[in-house]
Amino acid sequence: MSFLSYLGLIFALVIFVLNVWLISLFFIWLLKKNKAAPYVGTFDKEIRLMRENLHLIKWKKLADLGCGDGKALRFFVKNFGIKWIWYDINIFAILLGRIVNYFLGFGKNIKLIKSDFMKIDLSTFDYVYVYLLPVQLAFIEDWLWKNIDKNSIIISNSFQFKNHTPFEVIKDKKGKWCIFLYKKEKN
Repeated sequence: MSFLSYLGLIFALVIFVLNVWLISLFFIWLLKKNKAAPYVGTFDKEIRLMRENLHLIKWKKLADLGCGDGKALRFFVKNFGIKWIWYDINIFAILLGRIVNYFLGFGKNIKLIKSDFMKIDLSTFDYVYVYLLPVQLAFIEDWLWKNIDKNSIIISNSFQFKNHTPFEVIKDKKGKWCIFLYKKEKN
């Protein structure tokens, strides 16, 4: 076999292992008593909607809570020049994010913290991005509103908070609500 054949075989093996890992993470999540959010990457549709509709201020700080592999953060960095910090407890997603960030040139620029995000001080962030299921949003809602700065904006991908009304909703081409923007003040 040639070198390229070996390289192709190694690449195929890595892709296979990553797929098995992602599928196993989903099934492990189903069996856990503590229903932390499963790892799901941000979809390109939502990335496009945010690129077209968000008007974030350059060099502001953004915390991505439960960031997974950091796809959304790479988007915020590339399109808005945001200062970024991401938090997750899933070591496999963190490792995948570090590898992807390294190969895409974000390795030195994105700060990764393996931590329970509910132990951090959110008052220092201008933006907080969440892509969590409704059950996780309900669990963190009171904590989040108590801990953000009065001027912070929360960007929620795909799901709404139960007890707060967004000040803006970004819809897709079919009119489906996709991105929800919140401020600290109850509306």
